[in-house]
Amino acid sequence: MINEEKLIKKVRAGDDQALEKLFHLYEPLVNSIVKQFYLHHYDRKDWDQEAMIVCYEAALVFSPKKGKFSSLYKTKLFNHARTLVRYNMARRRQIYSQSIPLEKADIQGSVNEPCRSELSIPVDETYNNFVNSLSHVELIALLTIIGEISTEYAIDHLNIEAMKLVRARARTLQKMRKVLF
Repeated sequence: MINEEKLIKKVRAGDDQALEKLFHLYEPLVNSIVKQFYLHHYDRKDWDQEAMIVCYEAALVFSPKKGKFSSLYKTKLFNHARTLVRYNMARRRQIYSQSIPLEKADIQGSVNEPCRSELSIPVDETYNNFVNSLSHVELIALLTIIGEISTEYAIDHLNIEAMKLVRARARTLQKMRKVLF
C-alpha cells in the first residue's frame, strides 16, 4: 500500500497524526490480539496505548524489503502482549491481581491478609535423614554453605575440585529445599 508507506515515513519523521492514522488502519488487528489476552487492571485505553507504542516501534524498524508491515506489527504486538501477561502473572506480582482499591474496600475492623502455608519446623529425625542422604562431597559442600569451613579450605586441603564443589553445593541446596519446604 502506498498510503501505508507514506504513513510509516511520516511516523519516522515524528508525525503524531500519521501514527494515529497508521494505528487506526490496523485497529481490527489490535482488537483480534487484545481479545486473546486478559490483564486484571488493563482497560481498553491501556491496551490501545500499548498497541500504539508497539505500532510506533514497528514503524521505526520496518523495512519493505523484509516483508509486510502488517505481519511485523502483528508479531510485535502479540509478543508484547505475551510479555505483559507473563510480567503480571509472575509469582511476586500475583498479590497485585488480588488487591482492590482502598476506596472500594469496606474496611470495618481488621484487614484479613491472605493465608500462607506454614513452614514445617525440622526436627532431629528430619535433620538426620537429610544428612544421611548426602554423599561425602555433599557433606563438605554443606559445611561450606553453613560457613563451618571456607570454600578455599575445601579446595586446597580436602582436595576437592572447584567445579565438583560447586555442583555438590547445588545438589545439597536442592536436597535441603526438598526436605525443608
